Amino acid sequence: MNETAWERWGAASGLVAVAAGAAALLFERGAVSPNDPADEIVRFFAANGSAQLMQSVLFVIGAAALLWFISGLRAFLAVAEGGTGRLSMLVFGAGITQIVLNLMAQAFQIGATMTPPEQMSAGLVAMMNATFALANVPLAVMLAAVAAVSLRYLAFPRWLGWIAAAAAVAYALLSVSVAVDSGPLAPGGALSYVLYPSLVLWQVPAAIIMIIRIGRGAAVELAPSALPPHS
Repeated sequence: MNETAWERWGAASGLVAVAAGAAALLFERGAVSPNDPADEIVRFFAANGSAQLMQSVLFVIGAAALLWFISGLRAFLAVAEGGTGRLSMLVFGAGITQIVLNLMAQAFQIGATMTPPEQMSAGLVAMMNATFALANVPLAVMLAAVAAVSLRYLAFPRWLGWIAAAAAVAYALLSVSVAVDSGPLAPGGALSYVLYPSLVLWQVPAAIIMIIRIGRGAAVELAPSALPPHS
């Protein structure tokens, strides 16, 4: 497999991550708060433990695909940015940080599903919810940096740059859930279902554009070698 094919697969892994996340949402059963009564927490995990476990497995698969995508995204943005590629590196670093925090949150969720329901504690629920919320901070930074490279250096079309900027604001708002336990921004609150899809609205067209441009770049590079030699 040549380098161009690997780059295309890296871009396509962004779509794989979205598909895994969409499948994981099929197992969504709501959320619990550490402030909920202990018996309600026990009932939630007793009823939904298997679904929560399957959801985490799918999110972990999505995280693996996202690692590959972010690596390719850094290289794609660096070509447009040029120079030291500071913003491109910020995208990469923030993306990796988000993945690490998300995997930690999934570890808490998996641990919760494997704990006997009657032994579930509000502390474990609080740690799980807080880690999910904190993962939104580096994701907001990543999307803001993508927007900057897109709008300033035209790495992506301007319209997609503005979608990245809007998604960055959405995830900055979602990070507020680390400090609230009720209301629309709390874990499982109404706004979480509205704001979370903003990443998908950016990632799907971004991955498609990367696949198309990578292929086009390869064609341009191969074109001179296909020309007959000058007489």
